[in-house]
Amino acid sequence: MKIDCTIDGKRLSLSLNSNKPLSLILAEDIQNQSISPHCEGKMCGLCVVLMDGKAVLSCLVPAFEIREKTIITYEGYAKTKNAKDIEKAYELTHIKPCPHCYKARTLLIESLLSGSMTAREDVAREMNGLRCSCLDLNDTVKVVQAANEIRRKRHARRA
Repeated sequence: MKIDCTIDGKRLSLSLNSNKPLSLILAEDIQNQSISPHCEGKMCGLCVVLMDGKAVLSCLVPAFEIREKTIITYEGYAKTKNAKDIEKAYELTHIKPCPHCYKARTLLIESLLSGSMTAREDVAREMNGLRCSCLDLNDTVKVVQAANEIRRKRHARRA
């Protein structure tokens, strides 16, 4: 099956099995290093990508669902100003996720921020699928709120 999509800003036309998971497409077909090698399709939350701006587990997204979608992996996201906001929030709060979940947690935080969902309940719901206990909910909420404030100030300076 031929599938056209955009991954990290690159328009691609891929010939794929329609049920092949996005996580394997990223790893095998385009050699993207953003997906944790610890993800084995067991809904651990370590393979998060942004698909049309929303966080999804790439191991659960079959190829046919990415047709005409825009996918951002951590590899593509890390180069953006929005990524710098979250990195700065980690530094300011002195709270940083472990290396295993760093990429996934950062993309989940971006999904929250881009959807203006910074309340504790929103953070709890979004982080529910991430099976890493390196940060508790309170720490994650602090990072989200700090990143939201950094982003708000950055946007205010531009206006």
